Amino acid sequence: MVIHVAEPQEGQSGEHAHAGGHRAQPADSSRSELNTLYTFTDRLLRAVSEQEVYDAALDAIIEGLNCTRASILLFDAAGVMRFVASHGLSPAYRAAVDGHTPWTLGQRDAVPIAENNIAHAEMDEALRSTISGEGIRALAFIPLVANGGVIGKFMAYDDAPHVFSKPEIDLGLVIARQLGFAIERQQARVYRKESEEARRRNDAEFRAIVENSDDAIISKNLDGVIVSWNQGAEHLFGYAPQEIIGRSVLTLIPQELQHEEPSIISRIRRGERIEHYDTVRLKKDGTRIDISLTVSPVKDAEGRIIGASKIARDISERIRAEGQRTLLINELNHRVKNTLATVQSLVMQTLRNTERSEEARELLDSRLAALSRAHDLLTAENWEGASLGEVVDRALSPFRTDAQRIRAEGPSVRLSPKQALALSIALHELATNASKYGALSGDAGHIEVRWSLADGMIHCGWCEKGGPPVEQPHHSGFGTRLIQRNLATELGGSALIEYRPDGVVATITAPVEPAAHKLI
Repeated sequence: MVIHVAEPQEGQSGEHAHAGGHRAQPADSSRSELNTLYTFTDRLLRAVSEQEVYDAALDAIIEGLNCTRASILLFDAAGVMRFVASHGLSPAYRAAVDGHTPWTLGQRDAVPIAENNIAHAEMDEALRSTISGEGIRALAFIPLVANGGVIGKFMAYDDAPHVFSKPEIDLGLVIARQLGFAIERQQARVYRKESEEARRRNDAEFRAIVENSDDAIISKNLDGVIVSWNQGAEHLFGYAPQEIIGRSVLTLIPQELQHEEPSIISRIRRGERIEHYDTVRLKKDGTRIDISLTVSPVKDAEGRIIGASKIARDISERIRAEGQRTLLINELNHRVKNTLATVQSLVMQTLRNTERSEEARELLDSRLAALSRAHDLLTAENWEGASLGEVVDRALSPFRTDAQRIRAEGPSVRLSPKQALALSIALHELATNASKYGALSGDAGHIEVRWSLADGMIHCGWCEKGGPPVEQPHHSGFGTRLIQRNLATELGGSALIEYRPDGVVATITAPVEPAAHKLI
């Protein structure tokens, strides 16, 4: 059997590249790996037979390498690689491939090997057929090492093509190292000195993993007294080990949440594991911090529960993001409702004051377009407000056939989103009326829009000149009512329209809103 280190197929790259049937990496791989190693190491420490070692290893391989099946093979006395344990493999398959190995007994330079897609692997066709017939599409070989040399291997199998990532292979090597140590202990139990040394190495490696974890890992006894405290806990909560070990875990729990602890201890006594429990804890300086807790029972050599191990992760950023998302959704709902109310009012008033359907359609199109332009401006500003000059420019842009016919001038001032929408619609109505009956209906007229600031108020003036003579209308149209009543209210000020003989004059006043106003 010829085995090659598999390379990603075309279109695959990086640690997360997968061939067809790919599987996403876990959302929190570091915590998952730590939990896998913690459970595996705990089971190894309590194992009293080789079968218990193999069962613990098969579970850790399947969980840690995200595969569907696994097997363990060891060299026998004759130097032939044989199956000693497997999960999910048929007897016929085990018999067909028994004895195959890419390494020799005691080899010291063995490295992991992966076939990410059996269909593309360089191997004997009969062997490919045997593997494919078992439903295996990808596999990885991880060497088992003891005393510096290869004693066997474990294999991880996948039912779909799969690129084994570097983190998966690295975790596989840690599992293999742990398994190699455990096998060595089981096979050399009569040599107590060697067995104890292997256990110490195993424990030291696990302690190193725990100590160097970014997560806070804390253990306590069943009385709630803290007995261990890693660097992650020191970083998260601010206590040095000598300050907190020996104290009650209630030191970390706000007064109003201390009722949680008896419930947690009760569940631990029953052997339950508590997964991803979101709560609040206290740092040394009294700061409250949002955390996610995973709590597992700790057992002694006889299997009795003697305490609990807690893994705590800071989720403050996630909580803040969720709060911000809720705020944005509520704000969006508010704005959508306001916009729909404005649209409904425009539609109802337009239809009520227009007899011809074609005229109604044109009026609606123009009014909705004016509203859309104002929305575009506010969106570009993240709905934090808009410049009054920009509002005027956007609102009057459809009517500017000649740059000299509409003149706008005033200081830089910010409007709130509500004011920007209201003024946009008011200016659109004034310009529409001017293009039909006023200064923009002929060739000689022009419009001046000027605004100023005084005593915390915005004063915006509209003045038409050079158009046909103006007469006072017998009744107020929708546009006039929209400006003088509805929109004046929206602006928080007042609006007055005067039909002078030489042209329409409109005066709009509104307060400067402190949160939105910015003068240059």
